[in-house]
Amino acid sequence: DVCSSDLNEGQSAGTQNIALVPLGTPLLAGPGAIVTTMLYVQKANNGEQLTALALAIIAVHFIIGLTFMFSTKILAVIKEAGVTLLARIAGLLLSAIAVEMIVSAIKSFFSIA
Repeated sequence: DVCSSDLNEGQSAGTQNIALVPLGTPLLAGPGAIVTTMLYVQKANNGEQLTALALAIIAVHFIIGLTFMFSTKILAVIKEAGVTLLARIAGLLLSAIAVEMIVSAIKSFFSIA
């Protein structure tokens, strides 16, 4: 049993964060990214557009990989205040996107131009 062997090694159950790994994957490849990729694949008219899409996906994976590899160095540069600032900016951006989507849905529902 994995849990009992970890507890026998002197680690308490409170020090382990089992939710860390499952949350990382949806944040990187969530429904928005998957649907956007599917829409771009459907709209591609020729091989050049599909190649460009594949290169874009590879570039995003490369950037994410570099970010993960250098995350400790990035954290050392931006410090805790920088992390807080980036989190607040991301929250503001997410809020703006949500409001824009709600307004768009209301306009579509009531047929407002």
